[in-house]
Amino acid sequence: MEFTSVGDSLKRHWSSHDVAINAGVSETELKAFEKKYSVVLPDDLHDYFRCVNGMPPDVVDDGMIRFWTLGEMKPLPQGAPKYSVSSYVKNPESLFLFADYSIWAHAYAIRLESVPSHSNEIIIIGYESPVLISHSFSEFVDHYLTDKDLLH
Repeated sequence: MEFTSVGDSLKRHWSSHDVAINAGVSETELKAFEKKYSVVLPDDLHDYFRCVNGMPPDVVDDGMIRFWTLGEMKPLPQGAPKYSVSSYVKNPESLFLFADYSIWAHAYAIRLESVPSHSNEIIIIGYESPVLISHSFSEFVDHYLTDKDLLH
């Protein structure tokens, strides 16, 4: 059985559904992002951005989800200040927004740390309280590809 990366899986899925995507980013751009925010991207997210850099600004998939570019990805306090208060979510500065549903009905954030981690939880931001939906970007993508209802 051949291993298919997260980035390749998404790229293939979007191509088969005529979803416009952006070409991947360079290693230099990824390192600059990590340095700017003092974080380490997990391997699966790193692979994703090397393969495909999200969707153009005016594009969503057939489930109304839009994956953002590396340049759009930002910490919760910068991207959604009203949800960044510590009473809403623990360590909001370590949550990075990377996609949204239905033009910001809610958004998806991944927890990034300054050291590699075996778990990078993905949380829905926009409900009354945050909702944990997966423990890695790979798990999030698996839900996305097999049962998008798990992401709402």
